[in-house]
Formats: sequence, structure tokens, C-alpha cells
Amino acid sequence: MSTRLFLAAMLVAGSAAAQTAPPQTSRPDQIAAPAKLAQVTMAADVARRAHLQEINLDTAMKLANACVAYSKEHNPNGGATVVVVGPSGNIVYAQRSDGQIPNNFDSAFEKAKMALYMRAPTRSIVNRWGSPEAALARAPLNLYLVEGGYPVIVEDMMIGAVGVGGASGGDEECGYAALERVIGPQPPLVGPVRPSPVGPAAPPRPAGQR
Repeated sequence: MSTRLFLAAMLVAGSAAAQTAPPQTSRPDQIAAPAKLAQVTMAADVARRAHLQEINLDTAMKLANACVAYSKEHNPNGGATVVVVGPSGNIVYAQRSDGQIPNNFDSAFEKAKMALYMRAPTRSIVNRWGSPEAALARAPLNLYLVEGGYPVIVEDMMIGAVGVGGASGGDEECGYAALERVIGPQPPLVGPVRPSPVGPAAPPRPAGQR
């Protein structure tokens, strides 16, 4: 056998051996004892401030129904779009009254996510970062700085969030009323700390005037 053929055969044999060799494992003295749940999860006090439980479907539906009921108390022909999300941001339940436009759903969803991610009512975030300069500086964060979203907190644990759009009587008030009627007493509503950047609505013009 020539030297070239011998070397080629050795390379093939070495490659086959490498492919069939068992994987390297840790030595017995390197293997940890079975982990305990308390060792690998957050401490109890931290867990209570985090979100380790998810709102159930029944409660999410009750929140949406309560919000729509509140809106109809202010306008029998009105309604609302309500989106309830779990701690991971997934939609648990969404409800849209007849006649609501697509923007109402998008707005409600974004408000719910904002409240979830910030763990606070969206009004408080608007008050903090609602100025043009602060909002512009945080534009890459894709924050939806609009009031009408709330975290859902039970026994100091956040189990989800709710967002409201297109509600008669106000998105903020609708979501707050729903939480009070389904979850129980809530922290007082926080008012705006600065005027709306778009200003008040213009008064209606007389008929025939352009």
C-alpha cells in the first residue's frame, strides 16, 4: 500500500471513530445533587412582586363585561373594546362591542401590554414620560403612552393586565370601574399632570360654515 493510500485510510478510520465515540460526560464529582425548587426560583418576597400566576379566563371575561356594562351606563348605544393579557403578554380574552373600529382593539391591546410591562397604570407612565422630549427619547422602546391600561393585581401579585379602547365614559374610567367591580377596591385614580398635547376639542362650527 502506498503512503498516500495508507494516510487516507487512517483519516477515514479516525473520522469514523470520532463519529461513533460516546459523548464525554461529567465526572461523578462534578454532578450536582438534585436541585430543590426553592434553590432555583425567586425568593417568596420577590415572587409576590413579580407575576407568577396568570389571570383565568372567567375573571378576564368578567372584567371585559364589567367594562362594557360601565360604558353602556354612560351611553346605551355605546360600548368598548377590552383586551386582557396574561403575564407573558398573551391575550387571555378580548371583547369588541358592535361598531368599534380596528384602532380601538389595537389601542386596547397596546395599553394592556404597556401596563403589564411597566407594572403600573398607563396614566402614571403618561404623567412621567408624556412630554414630547421624554416620549421622543423613549421612542425606540415602542412605549404606548396613552391612558386606559391597568395591571391586574391580587394579593400583591400581578396576574395580568387590562386595556380599554373606544369606551363611552372614558377608557380610563371604564377600566378602573371594571377592576373595582370584579377584583375589588383599587388605588385612587391618578389625574393628568400636564395638559393634553393635542389640546381640547375644537368647538363645533355653525351649520354651513366652512
